[in-house]
Amino acid sequence: MRRKIYIVAKTFAACREEWFQKKANRYVLCPFYHTVSDTPLPHVSRIYRHRTAAEFRADLEWFVARYQPIHWYEIDTYERAQKPAFCLTFDDGFKEFYTVIAPILEEMGIPCVCFLNSAFVNNRDMMFRNKEALTKQGIDWQTYLRDEQPYLTTPQILDLQARGFEFGSHSIDHPHFEALSLDEQLTQTIDSNRALKAIIPLPHRLFSFPFGQENTDPTAIKVHIGTHEAIFGTKNLRPAPVNMYNRIWMEGTRMPARDIIHGEYLREIVYQRFHD
Repeated sequence: MRRKIYIVAKTFAACREEWFQKKANRYVLCPFYHTVSDTPLPHVSRIYRHRTAAEFRADLEWFVARYQPIHWYEIDTYERAQKPAFCLTFDDGFKEFYTVIAPILEEMGIPCVCFLNSAFVNNRDMMFRNKEALTKQGIDWQTYLRDEQPYLTTPQILDLQARGFEFGSHSIDHPHFEALSLDEQLTQTIDSNRALKAIIPLPHRLFSFPFGQENTDPTAIKVHIGTHEAIFGTKNLRPAPVNMYNRIWMEGTRMPARDIIHGEYLREIVYQRFHD
């Protein structure tokens, strides 16, 4: 479905960004990624297609030519003022955020929040989907975790913080929240924050839903909003409650940022036309 929408978006290539923004009445974009690598990553590449460094840089160049890069706490201000902007985030805390991504962002002057799973920091454990991907390739995930060190370490995170990058929680071990009771969800958020704060300074309580919030009960979402300064979902350009921001997934396809963003604008315009 995503690909079909993005292909259709190509026919609107001549439209100016202002047209999409005005039609959808959305001015701030929240694109998000997981990792960037020029070589296949055995724990990731079988699950989704990540960006290469050149593709990621091309995405960012497209964004900065049309949208102001901003911090998460500026989203509401720019949206109210109808000023085009984008707030960049990364999920899962893979080591490429330190080795590949951060240097590019620093060079281009783009702020970013990286959301961490507390159980994976310092490579103590790995998300179940990454384990499954490795197992299917005949790779022992524990050996891989020890030898490849795919996640960020405490020294790397502290260095990134000193360089201006921010961090938030992405749960303890990346479960499907809709399969958990509210108490279990809160354990995932509260204990994850507590564990992260024990090893790194966390001046703000920020959270992004693992696997998005698509099927999570609205009542539970309200509770999570009440326990954080800001939380992030994955419903593209759909409006969200106060202090919650939906994001656009930029991976899983070779299509450039322009087609993805225009496709999501079209999706929102159509949704508003037939639902709002």
